[in-house]
Amino acid sequence: MTSLKNKTILITGGAGSLGSALCEKLKSLNCRVIVFSRDEGKHAAIKDSLPEVETVIGDIRDFEKVNQTFFSHKPDYVIHAAALKRIDDMEIFPDECVKTNIEGSRNVAKAALLNNVSKCILISTDKACEPVNVYGCSKFIAERIFTNFDFHNQGSKTIFSSVRYGNVIASRGSFIPLFIDKIKNNKPINVTSNDMTRFLFTLNDAVNTVIDALVNSFGGEVFVPEINSYTLPLCISALEEILQKKSITKISGLRPGEKLHEDMLSITEIPFTYRVPNINLLQIRPQYTNKKHQDFEKYTGPHFNSKLWVESNTETLISLIKSGIS
Repeated sequence: MTSLKNKTILITGGAGSLGSALCEKLKSLNCRVIVFSRDEGKHAAIKDSLPEVETVIGDIRDFEKVNQTFFSHKPDYVIHAAALKRIDDMEIFPDECVKTNIEGSRNVAKAALLNNVSKCILISTDKACEPVNVYGCSKFIAERIFTNFDFHNQGSKTIFSSVRYGNVIASRGSFIPLFIDKIKNNKPINVTSNDMTRFLFTLNDAVNTVIDALVNSFGGEVFVPEINSYTLPLCISALEEILQKKSITKISGLRPGEKLHEDMLSITEIPFTYRVPNINLLQIRPQYTNKKHQDFEKYTGPHFNSKLWVESNTETLISLIKSGIS
């Protein structure tokens, strides 16, 4: 982490759950942190807890504002977390998803290149792997945009990479807080399927994953953490034990664009996947590159489909949830 000390780091979408946690972590490393987002209400909340964090109101859809902000603040690194993420809404409004997640990502990458940012990291998602919904497809294309920028601009100083992660416990989009609220208020939990599995890890783990990817990025890669998955019934059982209260569940069936099992690493990516030494990250290297990548150990395990990585120990999950919501 010493390579990040005293650096200027700009986070797009930095007012969300992950962005706010990244701000706190990066400030502890004596970084100068700038949050770029359109949510002025969340900016105020960040200022209350971290008054030294700088905020800029802007939208990644607006290239001129993104470019001007990068020019003015001169970040060493950019963490691109801004995105539209609600699967249901993106199925209904795919045009809006394209404008933010694809065109907005290209704006961020272009501005990073023009302003000599050292590293620009896209925050992606397990839904970008073997995508079946609009949101996942948009993130898959965003990953390819970043890899493509790295390939076509290898004479520049800017490194472009991406990092995928799974369901972050207690984040705004996580089902865990929703289930907790339902159990506390004796409301039924709508479960799409008892067979459904999801990758889970804590916000702290997500922050460390992003920072590890930032530090270890070499150019064009997609980083993947090795994390466990859990069935929804096990999640509900763990929450019942934590809250000491029984729940009511209803099977509602899959929603539009929803997967029964998520993928973090596909079969087709395994031939290009390596282990990053000493940390919990796999590195999917670009299939087209002029760079000579690091001499890492080849990954020879199975692909990361959540059905294959299920952890069935309730106590382990209880400990993980408690750690995530503390």
